[in-house]
Amino acid sequence: MNNIFARETTGFFNPDDLSWIHKLAAIGDSYSAGIGAGDGLHGEGDENCRRYDHSYPYLINQDERLGDPSKRNFQFKSCSGAVIRNVIEDQLLSIDSDQQIILLSTGGNDAELVNILNQCVYQWFALKDQHSTVGKVAEMKGEPWAKGWDWDAASRGCLGQLQYSKNIINSDEFSQRIDSVIEATKKKLSTEYAKFWSTDYGSACDKVSWSTWLFKSYNIWQPAARLEELRRREMNRLVDLINDKIEAAVKRSGDKVSFVNYDKYVGHFKGHYCEDGVDESVVG
Repeated sequence: MNNIFARETTGFFNPDDLSWIHKLAAIGDSYSAGIGAGDGLHGEGDENCRRYDHSYPYLINQDERLGDPSKRNFQFKSCSGAVIRNVIEDQLLSIDSDQQIILLSTGGNDAELVNILNQCVYQWFALKDQHSTVGKVAEMKGEPWAKGWDWDAASRGCLGQLQYSKNIINSDEFSQRIDSVIEATKKKLSTEYAKFWSTDYGSACDKVSWSTWLFKSYNIWQPAARLEELRRREMNRLVDLINDKIEAAVKRSGDKVSFVNYDKYVGHFKGHYCEDGVDESVVG
């Protein structure tokens, strides 16, 4: 604790009294920004980055064990959609120096989280191979509507995208990116990702679909994605894999960063999707 929390006193550490923390910052992606959790914030940059008042950095800053939040400089720079490069080049440069704690969650977007959600859950732009081929041919012909799309990514399918993301996470380049952001943050705090899905893996969600109306309207001949057990298991395994990579990078950094393993608490408090007894049939 002493190496991480650099507090002024060296005496007995009371975890219920963290009022010595006067400078706190949060950087990272949507998992840190808390997109959709509670109500949106309306400070500088909050709406563009989709920061919410039930995000974990915001709740930590409000925790009574840290004392009066009005006496603390809290810089909330996490931004939905951010990749590691954005964290290093934009967010870190926008916070004050000499932070006592920085909360860091990053790496998910580098592993193409958005494409996983597209192919496996919401299907806002999920195509078959033949659709993708039409798009690529149109792009080659200079058709304006076909420009700017990643036609290959759009047609990977759920299991194909999960394997693609797994390959990214297992690559040396991904580990190097994690190392680079940890090196940039120095003596700070790094949190892991929590799993999206309950690990009980009941059958209640197997027929549930969150596929968007847009997908169903233009692609009605392709079955909507269901929250089947296999997909939920594979997505949870990817979370475990990316957490393993982050934890390994933290260990390589020595005492610069502490890895916070909190996923088990999310499960304990039934905070995953498809928990037993919860009706997730929003669509379908």
